[in-house]
Amino acid sequence: MKRLRGATFSLTEHIPMARWCLALAVISFGAAVSVHKYIKLADTAAFSSLETLFMIMTDITNIVFIYLPLYLFIVCGIMFDNGFGGIEILRCGSRESWLAGKLLTYIANTVLFFGAVFIINYAVCSRAFNFSRAWSSGFVGFRVMTGQPSSDFAAPPVPSIAAACAAVLLFYILCGMVNMLVSLVSNGEAAALFVSLFAGIALGLANMMAVSNSMESQLLRCVVLAPASAAVYVFCIAAVRKKDFAGKKLY
Repeated sequence: MKRLRGATFSLTEHIPMARWCLALAVISFGAAVSVHKYIKLADTAAFSSLETLFMIMTDITNIVFIYLPLYLFIVCGIMFDNGFGGIEILRCGSRESWLAGKLLTYIANTVLFFGAVFIINYAVCSRAFNFSRAWSSGFVGFRVMTGQPSSDFAAPPVPSIAAACAAVLLFYILCGMVNMLVSLVSNGEAAALFVSLFAGIALGLANMMAVSNSMESQLLRCVVLAPASAAVYVFCIAAVRKKDFAGKKLY
């Protein structure tokens, strides 16, 4: 019960509201710019709201170069709240429980952030484009013309978008775990932000540069990203066990 209270405290107390306010403004601006770009492209092919959302959620510029730095800006200070341990560890009962509370905080902020990205982008897309449950021939033709295989659209839009969103969410969680690990090792928020951003951009480019964005390809990314995040967390556990907090040995 004590460990549960500690984890709950970490989850409820470490939502950086000031950073969130800035993030929501940037997400809204980015959504408006992205949709405006596709409104211009609609002269070539008429898109639906789901088709536009699919393009936004699979676009390297949006996912890697706009939203990823913003996400890491939100979470990079989580590990350093309240003296980077200390009283929190005593409240949680052990280093592992303290780290588990931080993990829950990272995941909660990640889910909230990605939820905000999805909802805001879909709301803007819905205002500019009509809804359709099927891929349009004009959209498929446009994507094939830009180099995407037509087989990527064998599944309907909703499951395809769901798989793409799951892959991006797990990608952000992996970047968050890297941020957690570097924070533990370096004791510096700036270093953690820089290293996790660099690693995220490198991984994001490798991940998003794949020609195929089919539902099966996105699910395969999920299969790779989830164990990778778990593996990084195992390294975090090893690091927190060896870490000296304020010159005291805490258990």
